[in-house]
Amino acid sequence: MNGTGASLVVTLKRGREKSVRARHHWIFSGAVARVEGEASPGAIAAVRDSAGAVLGYGCYGGRASIAVRMLTFGDRPFTTDVLRGLIRAAIARRRDTPLLAGTDAVRLVFSEGDALPGLIVDSYNGHLVLQSLTAGIDRLRNDIAGILVDELAPASLYERSDHAGRALEGLSEASGQLVGSTPDAVEIHEGGVAFVVDITRGQKTGFFLDQRDNRALVRSVAAGRRALDLFCYQGGFSLAALAGGARSCVAVDASEAACAAARRNIAHNAFDAPAELVCADVFEFIRARAIDADLVIIDPPAFAKSREAVARAARGYKDINLNVLRACPPGSLVLTCSCSRFVDAALFQKIVFGAAADANRAVSILRRTHQPADHPVNIYHPETEYLTALLLSVE
Repeated sequence: MNGTGASLVVTLKRGREKSVRARHHWIFSGAVARVEGEASPGAIAAVRDSAGAVLGYGCYGGRASIAVRMLTFGDRPFTTDVLRGLIRAAIARRRDTPLLAGTDAVRLVFSEGDALPGLIVDSYNGHLVLQSLTAGIDRLRNDIAGILVDELAPASLYERSDHAGRALEGLSEASGQLVGSTPDAVEIHEGGVAFVVDITRGQKTGFFLDQRDNRALVRSVAAGRRALDLFCYQGGFSLAALAGGARSCVAVDASEAACAAARRNIAHNAFDAPAELVCADVFEFIRARAIDADLVIIDPPAFAKSREAVARAARGYKDINLNVLRACPPGSLVLTCSCSRFVDAALFQKIVFGAAADANRAVSILRRTHQPADHPVNIYHPETEYLTALLLSVE
């Protein structure tokens, strides 16, 4: 990709250019007046307003509801040099901030958060993972891999393009080695705590990097408390609580593989306090077992993966929060999280309010948190904000 590659021109309907001029990365199919040229998914398209003025360049989405994902704005063509500059800038933001001190595992590129829609790049102690979510990034994969090797000289680079969202652009899942040899287990570190990550088979790209700040928050309040980690996955919050001086920890997840990974991570760090791993459906566990923990972490998977699923997700969030708030002892701290962009902070607080009211407990919000610095929210693209959490005090 040496030139613009823009043999394709997408012209918008009159009056539909406002969001593009405001630097929002998505153009929906309903805004498109006509498409001229080789209209193949992932092709670089020049985007014009109804009068013919160039608004920028982006990747064409084919029949997807998002017709174009913008890569540049104004009359600046998209080239390999522009791609390199965007990746280099994203890496520099992580390297130059003290907000990511104390860890060797970070998200280097966060899709629209770094003005590169559809591209995720994570680094696990020098081993990189690339995730392509769109046809456009698929077409740029080799260029991206080459840039990452040039800029970072990684120990390895593995592709984990196995996200279900690829189906929206007619893409099948794809995984495999791109550079070097990725080991079966990579040890990463966070605030002195070690985690063993399975890059090639673990959830997401191997680890929930986006909960780093919340793990630090749990660690800061854990001393002397009994922790309960619901939806524990690899035990990230359990390890944070134990590292912070929790007297004990119970971790619960429905996945046998997750429980086994959490058990290994806890054993790997050799904490003195006892830890129990329970492989069970979390909703059934909460209903069947009394809660004596006074530090409870609720970190479920995304209950709402589409706008149509919000009502059902709200019921799920309320159910789990209601049962915890109803049963936890006085003086408890509860960290409750939502990782769906369709359930924003205001809605999530309303859901938790409803759970507290139905539980008839006095509940205060001590802290509101969001995603960490390596998952930046693009001010022009609010959809990049997806993680919200509340630290509650329950009397």
